Amino acid sequence: MIAEREVGDVSPDARPKGNRDVDWHEEPASQNRRNKAKDKRASTVRDDLSDLEEAETPETPAGSRLLAFLKNYWALHLCAAIGLIILANLSLWQFSRLDQKLALIERVETRSTKPPASAPGPATWEGLSADDIDYLPVQVTGQFIMGELFYFDTLNKPKGKLGGQGYFIYAPFITQDGWTVLVNRGFVPKDRKDFSTRLGSAPPRGQITISGLARRAEEPSLFSAEPNFESHEWYVREPKVMADAMGLLVEQTAPYTIDLQETVSIAGSLPQAGETRMTFSNNHLQYAFTWAGLALTLFGVYIAFLIKAWFSHSKTLPQVSDEDDLEEEEAQETDRYKMISDAARKARK
Repeated sequence: MIAEREVGDVSPDARPKGNRDVDWHEEPASQNRRNKAKDKRASTVRDDLSDLEEAETPETPAGSRLLAFLKNYWALHLCAAIGLIILANLSLWQFSRLDQKLALIERVETRSTKPPASAPGPATWEGLSADDIDYLPVQVTGQFIMGELFYFDTLNKPKGKLGGQGYFIYAPFITQDGWTVLVNRGFVPKDRKDFSTRLGSAPPRGQITISGLARRAEEPSLFSAEPNFESHEWYVREPKVMADAMGLLVEQTAPYTIDLQETVSIAGSLPQAGETRMTFSNNHLQYAFTWAGLALTLFGVYIAFLIKAWFSHSKTLPQVSDEDDLEEEEAQETDRYKMISDAARKARK
């Protein structure tokens, strides 16, 4: 009878004889099930490792794996490329501006000391470039006519007594050959713009010969302020447009202006002449290296991120084992064994 068997008796005589007799004492069967579960998990792990090794075999080229990895970061590549292009172009632009500034400084230093030449007339205007005329000492004979325009500027390093914010006064000058040129007579402070505050500052009447430095026309940018036609205030030096605003014949107006180097007035010291800007700030090399440094920094951060992401991706492996799941499965097998044993005992009774 099953009640007379000893627990743990696994001899052939102790095994059940009938069909309903349950062999609940054979613990090795439970152990076999646990071993099979372990073997099954070990087999799964081996399969996963085998798949991983097959993925890294020479059959899959390293270039393909790298390409697949890089595709995951396409947005990063796009942003980095745009940033590098912008920074590189800003650096190159500053180098270009450096060349222009050095050329301007050299031109000013060499031209400004030359004796004045006759101001270029209409016959030469068509082929006259800004570099040919800018800061060229010239002289011309003629007379001033009525009218004034005010070019707003800030005089930081004045050669005379007055400086700060104010206006350069431009007056039309008719040459003896019949063409017109706008002449920068000099600087006045903001509070001396009105003619009543600077009596005696009118130009002399009659024919005179003036000399000064020719200045090229400026080109307005997107950020340039528009001229105020009511107050006759200008922020960009545009001889042709200024002449049209004064009612002069545009085709007979020179494409350049003349900065007087000596005050030419009936009386007094205004407008303050000789304030042509001859010194220039030159920080373009510093700016160029700054933009280039930012570009190199961005590129370094971009490469460092990709390298770190690549190694993190390469180290990702499947889970080899899960001890918690294995222990839980063994506990379930034990509970099942006990339930079968209890059921067999009740049946025998």
